[in-house]
Amino acid sequence: MTAPSITVEYVDPASLLVDLNVRSEAQLDKDFLASIRDLGVLVPIVAVRTTDGSLRVRFGKRRTLASVEVGQPLVPAVIVGEEDADQVARIVSQWHENEYRSGLGTKDKLAAVEQLSLLGLSAAQIVKQTKARKQDVEQALAASRSDLAKGAAERYEFLTLDAASAVAEFESNTSTVKALVAAAKQSDGDFRHALQRARDDRDEAAQQTALIEQHTAAGTQVIDRPDYADKTTRRLTSLLDSTGKRLSEQTHAACPGHAVYIEHNWQGIEAIPVCTDWPTHGHHDPDAASARLVGPMDDKAKAERKLVITNNKEWKSASVVRRDWITTFVSRKTAPRGAAVYVAAELARGSHELRRAMERSPELAATLLGADASHSRQSVTALTDTATDARAQVIALGVVLGAVEASTSTDTWRNPTEAVKRYFAFLSANGYVLAEVEQIAAGTYKKAKRRTARAEASADAEQAAA
Repeated sequence: MTAPSITVEYVDPASLLVDLNVRSEAQLDKDFLASIRDLGVLVPIVAVRTTDGSLRVRFGKRRTLASVEVGQPLVPAVIVGEEDADQVARIVSQWHENEYRSGLGTKDKLAAVEQLSLLGLSAAQIVKQTKARKQDVEQALAASRSDLAKGAAERYEFLTLDAASAVAEFESNTSTVKALVAAAKQSDGDFRHALQRARDDRDEAAQQTALIEQHTAAGTQVIDRPDYADKTTRRLTSLLDSTGKRLSEQTHAACPGHAVYIEHNWQGIEAIPVCTDWPTHGHHDPDAASARLVGPMDDKAKAERKLVITNNKEWKSASVVRRDWITTFVSRKTAPRGAAVYVAAELARGSHELRRAMERSPELAATLLGADASHSRQSVTALTDTATDARAQVIALGVVLGAVEASTSTDTWRNPTEAVKRYFAFLSANGYVLAEVEQIAAGTYKKAKRRTARAEASADAEQAAA
């Protein structure tokens, strides 16, 4: 078999024929056009010469059309011989050229951004030169400064730039890194929830540390949370002084038994003032008799209380992730499949959540739709003034989603309404990954499934830490 003669020429892209190509449509996004405009065609177009002397593109249709679009006068083309009459060979070769190409992986992006940074380019300059998203470059820079994150990206191909930068963010916390890597392997949605919970836990720990330092600096003893069986320690809110007046933190400050403990409750974290030996210091508990009758919490009650606190924390974290996802979801130009049916059904049902939202200013809906929340009704209405019919359907969807979302709280997972269950079913059907506490609200939570997922995640985490 004789090898075909190969030549390289600079040709006018408008003169190239692009009619015979398996890629029917060429997506000329703005970043690709900007790259061709600024840098030209970096990878030569591959063409063959027809019987009449013209050049027909075999590989590089997008590069050709983009060059014409931005007005590139000349592009490099590799001419690989005469046009082959074997159409089967042409189609098969084009299939392989288009189907089996791949972009840069996370580890390669980290390496490239790190090298550009070491060469003196700022983040803004890297964005301009590579046409990458600002967020991607910032995440790559953050990850590239962490040996642990670079090692994780090298080892785990499933890590995205988001996940790699998160590993860098929490590199000093081994257990958190394990959880993030395991969640990233499951899905991007699981990773989003894990990352938000990690950030919330970190913020909560910082709040607790600040409270302890604040009271310690003021000379107040900080104790562990008293056990329910402790009969000598009482909250000040349940104690009276010798004159029968309710004690406060200020009036009790001079008492030798004055102390605080850090409480993780439904509202968050707070310092609870107590007296560590109220009978000795002359205080009175008017409810002491009834308290003895009730007795300390049993193991079941303690477990239920712990579950409520844990799920409330997870709900707050999930709400951040969920609202971020909805904000992106309703920024689209056309409504997804099933949206019209969902909106029509919710309007027909006229649920309490929707009726209440219609009677109030739709502040959350305005926020989700990117409108001015301070003048929510007017701003959401203004969005419809210039909207196409397709975009108007998305706005209507955003109003309904905002109405149901505004009705949710930490009580929702314990007492979900039918509207909330339909809401989560719709979000899930459109790609949102429900956190476990959201699955409880949706009525789709399975304990067996949770145990299996956690076992697999634990195994992945151990491997990640190895």
